[in-house]
Amino acid sequence: ALARSKELAVRAALGASRWRLARQLLTESTLLALLGGAVGVMLAAWSMDAIKALSPAGVQRFQETNLDPVALCFTALIALSAGTLVGIWPALRISRTASLAVALHESGTRGGTDGAGRQRTRSALVVIQVALAVVLLAAAGLTLKSFWRAQNAPLNFDPHNILLAAIDLPKAGYERVDEKGNTVWDLDKTRGFYNGLLERMRALPGVEAAAIGANIPFDDSEWDSYFHITGTPKAEPGKEPSAEINIVSPDYFKVMKMPIIRGRAFGPEETPDKERSRSVIIDQTFAQRYFPGRDPIGLNIDDNQRNEDGPSAEPVGPPLTIVGVVARTRNEAPGEDNVEKLGFVHMYFSSEQNPASGNMLMLRVTGGDPKALVAAVRREVQAIDPAQPIGAVATMEENLASSLATRRLTMTLLGTFAGLALLLASIGLYGVMALSVTQRTRELGIRLALGAARADIFRLVLGQGAALIGIGLFLGLIAALAAGRALASVLYGVGAIDLPALTTAIVSLSVVAMLACFFPARRATRVDPMVALREE
Repeated sequence: ALARSKELAVRAALGASRWRLARQLLTESTLLALLGGAVGVMLAAWSMDAIKALSPAGVQRFQETNLDPVALCFTALIALSAGTLVGIWPALRISRTASLAVALHESGTRGGTDGAGRQRTRSALVVIQVALAVVLLAAAGLTLKSFWRAQNAPLNFDPHNILLAAIDLPKAGYERVDEKGNTVWDLDKTRGFYNGLLERMRALPGVEAAAIGANIPFDDSEWDSYFHITGTPKAEPGKEPSAEINIVSPDYFKVMKMPIIRGRAFGPEETPDKERSRSVIIDQTFAQRYFPGRDPIGLNIDDNQRNEDGPSAEPVGPPLTIVGVVARTRNEAPGEDNVEKLGFVHMYFSSEQNPASGNMLMLRVTGGDPKALVAAVRREVQAIDPAQPIGAVATMEENLASSLATRRLTMTLLGTFAGLALLLASIGLYGVMALSVTQRTRELGIRLALGAARADIFRLVLGQGAALIGIGLFLGLIAALAAGRALASVLYGVGAIDLPALTTAIVSLSVVAMLACFFPARRATRVDPMVALREE
């Protein structure tokens, strides 16, 4: 509409009222805005399936996301507001007397340049687009690098070829009445069910090893307990150390391919008589933090389990004897793990001495699709207890991928927005430069007629675009630094100020933006001086 100010000024000079001019511009801009909004809604509806596919499977809100009337009304309101603002501003400008006189004066020259104010407005819009593109590109680069770091963070176990099946024993059939007449969990029945199940699993073709674990990595469960190193002073209230707990069968470390650094894994030595002694395996960080410079094998830990008021005042049962040290594993998504946030260490209890009713059955298969064994697992479970179902079934790799789904979604959305911003900034810059070349046809013709080389014309036009790009890059860099600090809480392994990400954003945008300026600049060099002057 700014480029049509001469036409509108002539209409005003011939008697058109301000309202009529505004109505014309409002009608045109609103139709364009509504058309763009309709296209945007269609693209949004089309992209919903893609967003749901990338969203974390366990987050129901993502899966239930749909376009509703409120969202559609909001989109229509934004489109109408944009159309109104874009249409009313030029009408108000050309309706002023001074602007009318200037526009009529400029209309006598076909190749005259546009008003300085309007040129500044267009240039400012392009600078803003370039700056926003820098911010989004830098943010996308940070999340991409963060996702790569998270995806390649060391696990210290092998997640490949592991089938997981959740089993939760019901109270019915697995309870007993103790000597005091209280209904308690029947540990012998629980132990017998899982021992029989593991024996059957090991006999299945294609199963390399079978185990159970009550709190395995990436299963969205957390179980921690307080402890105290036997023979050391008590910690101050509120500062008691705690560890993440897992109850595992002897072949757990074989299934996970976790190296035993010292000592041994659980075995026949762990008997159900836990009133006499109990075994525990700790991770490497536990050993380094609480037994520096010492061999922890054979040393004792008091089990001060969590209660409503914190740790229990006295140890629960006899001391835990350390029988092994294993590598430190990652149990949750990078950046969300208690190992990193709270500094938790790991303790592994024997399922023979501490049987749990709910466990994850874990099978390491020799090859192929681990889920091909699901039917056989279900059959063997019901052979032991016909009423016992199996719960969620997945592979360890699927659980690992699901833990990164939120980061993957954030990275994809930011990357998409950054790509759109780059496209819009390039189109805007190309439009401004192309309009400038068209409006300066007479000026460029005169320069060429007076002996200017076509290379000078090319540099002149390209320099104008480079100036806008440079200002936008500078402002965008400042905003990108602030955006990086805002994103710091969701980044993993990447600083808020990451030079490679910023450099990549600036270089990529500069290349695309200069290409957008190249074609108008090349067209400017092809202006025929005689034709340009004759048309004037």
